[in-house]
Amino acid sequence: MKINIDVDDSLQQDEITIHCRELTDEILELQRLLSKRQAGPQRISAYIDDTEYYVDVKSIVFLESDGNYIAIHTAKSIYRIRQKLYELEAILPRDFIRVSKSTIVNTDLISSIKKNITGASEISFRNCTKQAYASRNYIKALIEIMDEKRLKR
Repeated sequence: MKINIDVDDSLQQDEITIHCRELTDEILELQRLLSKRQAGPQRISAYIDDTEYYVDVKSIVFLESDGNYIAIHTAKSIYRIRQKLYELEAILPRDFIRVSKSTIVNTDLISSIKKNITGASEISFRNCTKQAYASRNYIKALIEIMDEKRLKR
């Protein structure tokens, strides 16, 4: 892999372009790492009643569809946003993964998964009493992500 740095003081903001022959896992990982390094915390605008809050993405435990809204669960609060789950899934960092048709979880905050072969598996989170459930169709992908995060000997 060849790396070039071109300094141009006429640019309004820094810009990174990746030129590649094909989109490989290595290139996607590089893109993910660069995206994570963006300045400042990522935030989502959400509501409790009529008050708008700016929720730090890292504090989100899980998101679930609730009628015409998405409920954003943090350790202490539940915010609401009027957006589609698939839209949020597309913009959230890689640490967020869909675990059912109606739920996306933050894998960085998962403390345990109680597997259930016949039904939904129960997901518990660090520093939080809230729980989410992973359906049988999504549990395999969740387990694979958690295995990647596990310390290897």
